Amino acid sequence: MSISIDELYRMILASGISEIELEKQVRHKENEFGGFMSKQGILFIIAKENGIHIQSPEIEEQNYKEFEEKIDYDEFTIELSEVKEDMKNVVLLGKILKIYEPREFLRKDGTVGKVVSFLFGDITQEIKVILWDEKVDLIKSENFRVGELIRIVGAYCKRGRQDNLELHIGKRGKIIFSPEIGNKDFKDRLENIDSVASRKNELESKSMKGISELVKKFNYLKQIYGQVQIEVFKEITKKSGEKTFLLKLLLSDDSTTIRVIIWGMNAIECLKIISDQDTVVISNVAVRTNSYTNEKELVFTKNSTLEIV
Repeated sequence: MSISIDELYRMILASGISEIELEKQVRHKENEFGGFMSKQGILFIIAKENGIHIQSPEIEEQNYKEFEEKIDYDEFTIELSEVKEDMKNVVLLGKILKIYEPREFLRKDGTVGKVVSFLFGDITQEIKVILWDEKVDLIKSENFRVGELIRIVGAYCKRGRQDNLELHIGKRGKIIFSPEIGNKDFKDRLENIDSVASRKNELESKSMKGISELVKKFNYLKQIYGQVQIEVFKEITKKSGEKTFLLKLLLSDDSTTIRVIIWGMNAIECLKIISDQDTVVISNVAVRTNSYTNEKELVFTKNSTLEIV
């Protein structure tokens, strides 16, 4: 395509669209395509949407269709090992390794939000991916399943509560199921992705001491491991009139089951990420004896964290 960006600008402006309006439409298209469409392609689409016919024997109607329907994401795709904190518009190829249960939560402004996460891996490593609000509906797709190859487009990277890198898919991000992959060798390797983290966690679980032994010996635990079940979550009004939240979990392994008590915003944050039967590691938690039942409990402190493994 020999027609230049400057020529395209002139042709569109000559149709009567103001320079301010054209720049507005260009910015809108840049946001819509998440930075993956060239300026030339954006101008062609704007021209078509405004009924402007570009007079050039070298440009056919098919060009517009190709610009609108096909972006070569292979050009932008990176491996997970290259992902760094604060990266934006990340494009990845990989496999869904595990899907967690969606959760609803109450924001500070009183509105209800939705969140779901899944474990994603490519040929280099794995990462948790977070979907928010309307993006949560993606899990209803029959293609959203463990083992499915997907392309993630327009994600951004940040650190989670456990200081691990996470990928978030906001309003402008998307997931492409059964993506076209130009590199056959890369596609073949993706088909054989296995969960390195799952194998690692299996080995770690065998070496960690059981819950029963740990709570008998210590009043403070640097780390404890098991499967969780959500027992109670509720809002509580204190005598002062202040509202807080209480989350009670049951943590189990082969040795015993123990209750975990989590208060305040920690309760909200944990509820966002866990589902029944998730395997978790809880760090920096206190061991207390319940004065009513005389049973041992685990109580979150300000330094406590919970991580799904």
